[in-house]
Amino acid sequence: MKAMLKKMVVAVALVASSPVMAADFHAATPLVSRQDQSRMERERQERERQARLERERHERMRQERERQARLERERQERERQARMERERQERERQARLERERQERERLARMERERQERARLARLERERLARRDRAPAYNGGWLN
Repeated sequence: MKAMLKKMVVAVALVASSPVMAADFHAATPLVSRQDQSRMERERQERERQARLERERHERMRQERERQARLERERQERERQARMERERQERERQARLERERQERERLARMERERQERARLARLERERLARRDRAPAYNGGWLN
């Protein structure tokens, strides 16, 4: 009780700024015992340690989220590149098939034209052969 009273007197003395009371302050027992001060210091250090650990945990989580986001972006970029490559290969395949189709059509057209020329040449040869074989025809009864 006496210690509490001294503490209150010291507080009043500080408020009143009395030199006599202020001098008595130094003789009074401290507001907090050394044991309590040590305990409070340990508690403060523990709180700081816990806060530091929490900050480090948050930082590791942030870094992990950034790493995961980077990996996801890289995966999506690889998928995009692979899709573009597949599309390019498909376009090349389609273009090759189209060229091959056009080439087949060109060859078929050339073959039809060759067969048509051969047919016309055969008909012409047959016409000439008939003309040369037939007796001279001078118009017959129409003259």
